Amino acid sequence: MVDQQPTQVGDSGSTPTPSLHFEPCKLRDVAAFVRTYHYSHTFPGGIDFSFRLLMDGQLAGVALFGWMAGNPEAKVCGFGKGDVRELMRVVLLDEVPKNSETKFIGWCLRWLTRNTQIKAIVSFADPAHGHTGVIYKAGNWHYEGLQKPDRPRLIVDGIELHPRMAYDRYGTSSYLKIREMGHTVELRPREPKHCYSYLLHRSGK
Repeated sequence: MVDQQPTQVGDSGSTPTPSLHFEPCKLRDVAAFVRTYHYSHTFPGGIDFSFRLLMDGQLAGVALFGWMAGNPEAKVCGFGKGDVRELMRVVLLDEVPKNSETKFIGWCLRWLTRNTQIKAIVSFADPAHGHTGVIYKAGNWHYEGLQKPDRPRLIVDGIELHPRMAYDRYGTSSYLKIREMGHTVELRPREPKHCYSYLLHRSGK
């Protein structure tokens, strides 16, 4: 792959280091990378914005944004759900320079601000995997607190699945029915996740 040139991102004039290149992409271009390097080895449905980070011309990071699950009439950060997206996956190789995760997310947010009418982004940090939201704090996201208690984690054949993903894959999110299909299913208590939000456009709130 030919080395990429630096990309200018954001009105502030922030420029990636010479070895890094940021760009929007298609989900199909980065799906295998997420399945390989993200701890869940999966990604949910509803993704409509994908971004990749190239280091010296090689794929080194991915960020996926998509529609939040749940009641479409519910308000999120004061906006209708159609105006909000969730940062669903962020995964970078260990070899990328320090603080690249925060910078990469920042470039994604500036692209979404310039190129969409999305009002806000939300994301969740999962304590069960040692995540507390350090990258969001560094990026000046707003802490919304802990999620409300949710259903137990669904582990199918050793892989954790969101109920929506389980339904897409097996036609049901019932652990009993999935078990009847011959799969190994385990339920684990779910510790509430930390929720963070970031406003892209303040108008219309």
